[in-house]
Amino acid sequence: MDTLRLICGVSVGLGLLALGGCETVVDVDTPPHTPRLALSYTLSNTPADPASVERQGLAELRALFVSSSQGVLETKDPTGRGDATVQLFDESGRLVEQFRSKAQRGYEYGPTPRDSVYGNYVATKGFVGVPGQRYTLRASAPGVAPLEASLALPTVPTIESAAYVAKPRDPNIPANNYFNLSGRLTIAVADNPATTDYYLAYARVLDKQGNYWGSVVRDYNSGGNTIDGPDINLSRFQLSEPSSYYNQYPFADAGSNGQRLSFSTDVRLYSGGGYDPNGGGNPEPGYIEVTVSSITPDTYRFYQSALRYFDTDGNPFAEPAPLHSNLSGGYGLFGGATDATYRVKLF
Repeated sequence: MDTLRLICGVSVGLGLLALGGCETVVDVDTPPHTPRLALSYTLSNTPADPASVERQGLAELRALFVSSSQGVLETKDPTGRGDATVQLFDESGRLVEQFRSKAQRGYEYGPTPRDSVYGNYVATKGFVGVPGQRYTLRASAPGVAPLEASLALPTVPTIESAAYVAKPRDPNIPANNYFNLSGRLTIAVADNPATTDYYLAYARVLDKQGNYWGSVVRDYNSGGNTIDGPDINLSRFQLSEPSSYYNQYPFADAGSNGQRLSFSTDVRLYSGGGYDPNGGGNPEPGYIEVTVSSITPDTYRFYQSALRYFDTDGNPFAEPAPLHSNLSGGYGLFGGATDATYRVKLF
């Protein structure tokens, strides 16, 4: 049995006088908690580039993370675990991917890389999912029950067009200075009328050789964000950022099934700190690469629930915001995302 202490008070006027107060001790029965595996992993049709995971963001967002659940009244910070066995199987039952605990950041290289204690894992086979095929993820770890989940990878989305219109630059800034670039990004997707579909949209900047250059983020300080509005709205197709779960804005085509889906928003281009061998400091960007992902219904629901969870912001009076889970025997997400990309030349 756990004890919750409720403290209440009453005041009138502008805080001038406290008329009364009370302290009530209430004993409440909390259900026993059985620790279970908790993980997050999103399978896609895009190969993960280990050299650019930290810079690209999207690969890291989808990477496998394994932890254990804890009781609702436990005050310790949840931690990951590095002792799980996680395997991916195709619809014939063939093992197509397995994972290993990722070395601690800063200790990735050398003859004896240190195993992670943070729960991060990397794929060992480099498997890429095939749209339309079914896959099953199984995971186990000492002291907890195993878990399992299955999904069918969605079909490839159709990007009709993408365009970027740069804003005029300060004439006092040298032409080869590629900081503080901004403009307006427009994306249009042809939606399939025969199916209910769910989407996420991202963008990043590549140099002229096709290497990662930097990120594309919505320009919240711009006065020109009038088409998609100044605020986040989950019923609107809009740009997501791969930096965290909080910046995922999934969209469902309910109410617009079969119609063209599009948005236009002001964005800023931020350099990833690339090196210019010619001594310019920051290399010239070459392209904006737009990625539109068709995601599974469970992936959509998980990201929606994550946004509701973060929006409670520790408010004890907020409505409960449980995270959606599709894992049998555990908690979390086995997600699926099928990507299509479209490159827009910058200069």
